[in-house]
Amino acid sequence: MAVFFNFPKVFVVDAEGKPLLPCHPARARKFLKAGKAVVERGCPFTIRLKRAVENPVGALRAKVKDGSKRVGIALVNEHTGEVVFRGTLLQRGNVSRLLTLRRECRRSRRYRKVRHRPCRNLNRRQVVPPPSVRQKKEAVYRVLADLAKVAPISGVDVMLVSAGVKNPALPGRNAREKVLNRDGACVLCGSKEKLQRHHLIPRSRGGTDTPLNQVTLCEECHRKLHAGEASLDRRGKTFVWTAHAVLGKAYLLVLLSRFGEVRTCEGWQTKEWREGLCLPKSHANDAASLFPPEKSVKFFGSEHLIWPLRRRRWEGNPTKTCEKKGGFRHWDVVRAVRAGRVIFGCVRSLKARAMTLRTADSDNFEVSYPKARLLHRPRGLVYVPVW
Repeated sequence: MAVFFNFPKVFVVDAEGKPLLPCHPARARKFLKAGKAVVERGCPFTIRLKRAVENPVGALRAKVKDGSKRVGIALVNEHTGEVVFRGTLLQRGNVSRLLTLRRECRRSRRYRKVRHRPCRNLNRRQVVPPPSVRQKKEAVYRVLADLAKVAPISGVDVMLVSAGVKNPALPGRNAREKVLNRDGACVLCGSKEKLQRHHLIPRSRGGTDTPLNQVTLCEECHRKLHAGEASLDRRGKTFVWTAHAVLGKAYLLVLLSRFGEVRTCEGWQTKEWREGLCLPKSHANDAASLFPPEKSVKFFGSEHLIWPLRRRRWEGNPTKTCEKKGGFRHWDVVRAVRAGRVIFGCVRSLKARAMTLRTADSDNFEVSYPKARLLHRPRGLVYVPVW
């Protein structure tokens, strides 16, 4: 069973920069008032002690629920069952398009200026995994490396995305037997004779061969469905995002092995653990449910949305002509009030009379400058709490 607390844990580092176990906010407040500590960073909130700790005790374990668009990340103390941090990493999806645009511009420039030079684009080595997948796995490593500066991470648990049929909850030796045993009869007419399996999304269009993409039909209903004489109101599952996450599994495990021991699990195991803790479906909750401790799990604070900023800034970007206004800059984490509602988000654009924020509910939430307060100015990663 899971227990939730409204207050977050405060991360602590000593005078030499060694990460310690997080503490209660009341203890951190006493250290700050007594002058024994100073504020190290704003989000996640961290204090730095003015003394060194010789032998730090305790460690945290990182939990990662891998995905193509969103990645769940959590830090759990398995000795006490405390979840001190949980968030969702929002991955970039425009890298492939930008690489194609750069390649076209490069080739166009070469043909315009140095047409006499022979073509040499075949001497480049193939990068595995491709850059669009590699940057997503490296973004997960960036977040854990940033959290490792303020939290003692001793190992990582990973839920890997699988495109195969590995769910033992459904009886059967293969996908066909699992589908027939699950439905038992034709889903259109209820007949139990001459049963066949039907792919909701054909394999030729990227459909998976898992039971989620198949249903049981009789021979006559199967013929009518392909002929267009019948319709089926069900959605299938494609290989598109699943394959995109499967591509870099080995590369991700190599990166995460730098933090210590790596344990892996499948999606069906995560579902059973999450339902055993009575948690709603979310990427952060899936990550926190990996290999749960025997004790009751305690969640502190709220979830976070994490954006990985680009390492290089586009100088002279025509869409970002206003760099600073009203003391705010792009990607600043702010706390705003609109219509009596408190909103946390990061700055998306700075307009003449108002600014827009990226929040958990909206990607273009407009607030006025007087009703916003700066909380944190990020460097490479943006952490926005979701209350």
